[in-house]
Amino acid sequence: MHRDVLIVGFGLAGWALTEALTKEGKSFVVFDPFVESSSRIATGIYNPVVLKRFRAIYHVDELMAHSVPFYKHPKYASALNPMPIWRVFASESEQNDWAVASDNSTLRTYLGASVSHLKNDNILAPSGMGEVLHTGWVNTSLLLHQAHKHLLQKQAFVSELFSYKDLIITSKGVEYGQWKATHIIFAEGVGIRKNPWFSNLPVVPNKGEWLIVKCPGLHLKYMLKGSVFIVPLGGDRYRVGATYAHSFSSLTPTNESKGWLMECFKKYIALPFEVESHGTGVRPTVPDRKPLVGKHPKYPALNCVNGLGSRGILWAPFLASSLINCLFNKQDIPVEVDLTRYFKV
Repeated sequence: MHRDVLIVGFGLAGWALTEALTKEGKSFVVFDPFVESSSRIATGIYNPVVLKRFRAIYHVDELMAHSVPFYKHPKYASALNPMPIWRVFASESEQNDWAVASDNSTLRTYLGASVSHLKNDNILAPSGMGEVLHTGWVNTSLLLHQAHKHLLQKQAFVSELFSYKDLIITSKGVEYGQWKATHIIFAEGVGIRKNPWFSNLPVVPNKGEWLIVKCPGLHLKYMLKGSVFIVPLGGDRYRVGATYAHSFSSLTPTNESKGWLMECFKKYIALPFEVESHGTGVRPTVPDRKPLVGKHPKYPALNCVNGLGSRGILWAPFLASSLINCLFNKQDIPVEVDLTRYFKV
């Protein structure tokens, strides 16, 4: 059975590849056991600004214009939650930094110019807040489950773990069991570290922990960002997180992180709350904080998309389209994210 592309992995990157290939009219099949992944448990915030430093993300206008429309397709409408982010200022100095940033030509589109004091006695923000525009969050679990169901109906999804030893590289592409393809793309997240062709890429696992809390009476209709994000899930339930840990011995949630997240919530919210759940996930990160995408320098039929970190919502569609345009339209991968900057054959 011939396809243009085999895709290994079905997190945000794998999903975005299926969308980009569909737009190009190319055939594909996905291999993934479809168990919990970092994408399916991610908060899914899309945000054009680095809120710790008040600066725009890499290629902000291009990423926003290209990626957000992927989530606006009618079949994914129930997973998309557009809403602003209100950045809580820790001091008057941060107010001043915000005022300078909001006057920057690159950031003017995304940052509200004035400092606000919202009339909500339940929010503790004595130094005020600033509004980040064109933001929201995607229910990644719902999105991927909807896409998975659709691909199963199209017979474009194989629910199994991919076996590296069974892949045959040929002069015309690859063969895998009954399947033949011109290209194969590995979109495996931290699983790439076991991949015999791409394991030397510097993908660093980063553990994140979060809480789901119930806070009756808060009625928050926007996201808050201080030490952590507070994201309204509906019904006065909120996601609080996340932590970042490059060094960890287990994926088990820790009492230390739970306590820290609870204190962060108390710092900004003047209401009692109840912790409903405490979860963890692992983000695939890269030392220079830019993703990895492109062809294997020795085996051009083999390709990789990885290292999306905490901004996978915006990176995934952009990187998927970049790679598909490289494979089928002979366009160059943007040099800043080309995996060959690290690759050693």
